[in-house]
Amino acid sequence: MVLGYAKLRLAAVSAVALLVFAAAATPGRAQAARDAPVAMQRFVGAWDLVDWRTTSSTGEVAFPYGENAKGRITYSVEGGMSAHLMRPPADPADAPRQYLGYWGTFSLDTAARTVTHHVVGSDQANWIGSDQVRGFRFEGSDRLVLSLGSNQLTWVRIGSSAQR
Repeated sequence: MVLGYAKLRLAAVSAVALLVFAAAATPGRAQAARDAPVAMQRFVGAWDLVDWRTTSSTGEVAFPYGENAKGRITYSVEGGMSAHLMRPPADPADAPRQYLGYWGTFSLDTAARTVTHHVVGSDQANWIGSDQVRGFRFEGSDRLVLSLGSNQLTWVRIGSSAQR
């Protein structure tokens, strides 16, 4: 009876493995699996905010933290991330009037072209423990554009020629 159970278990495990392989082997998923390490390498590094804008359905553009918003987002090779955004005060001696900061880990879905920030800590209490999903695209080798709804944040890689 033990031998019969072992064969049955092996057959079940094999069937599950075959289903997982078949799902992963679909053309889109297979390409995404090949693209993931390349995309991950492109994310790794520190990026400075160059533009944060929202565009309404009528085409009106607004700047949530002003036209001179400051920010930095960092992605580590180990899978960590942190993001900081602020509206600079008019007087450098004053504290920022608006600030958003959070950190955690990140994951990519290259097929969907999304990056998910898995938030561990934040100054926004309701973000702690949440997943913040952003669309992404790269413009050349030194620009990263993250989007969520009508928000678009453009980042430039620190140390790139576009930053200067």
